[in-house]
Amino acid sequence: MVHDRGTSILLGRPLAIAPSESNTPHPKRNSSDYSEHFALSGPIADIQADVIVSLYGPNKQSPDVIWRHATRIIKSISDYQVSLPPKYRFYFSGTAHWSDEDRRKLVSEISEDDGLTMLKLGIARILLLRALFSSKELSFERRSKALDDGKLRNTPEIIHSR
Repeated sequence: MVHDRGTSILLGRPLAIAPSESNTPHPKRNSSDYSEHFALSGPIADIQADVIVSLYGPNKQSPDVIWRHATRIIKSISDYQVSLPPKYRFYFSGTAHWSDEDRRKLVSEISEDDGLTMLKLGIARILLLRALFSSKELSFERRSKALDDGKLRNTPEIIHSR
């Protein structure tokens, strides 16, 4: 399923495996049989599937339905970020008072696994933002909020604004 989501995203196609067609559990983080990135990819694949199925379907949706989907997905992204190992916390926030040198060091020391995990999460966020901003059903105000990355990071504000 993880690869199906990525392929669907890259090709701009629907999912080949619908979320309801699989009950395979996600890999556990504590196994040494595979990389941490692979273990962390399951929830991202679920988020990506939610974006594709909820916001890129062929049926027209009302603005309220679109916004409810977006709110749920934003919460999923936020919950996922909180669930990540502590080493990821500085990739999302907390570096505002760091020196430029400390920020460069953080970026230069990112592992391949961490980078791939962040890339997949970023792609899910971009898919969400694209769906919201390009929606003809949403008001200009809501589409503008979708572009404000700070609003996405501060989940409660976008969730509670109507």
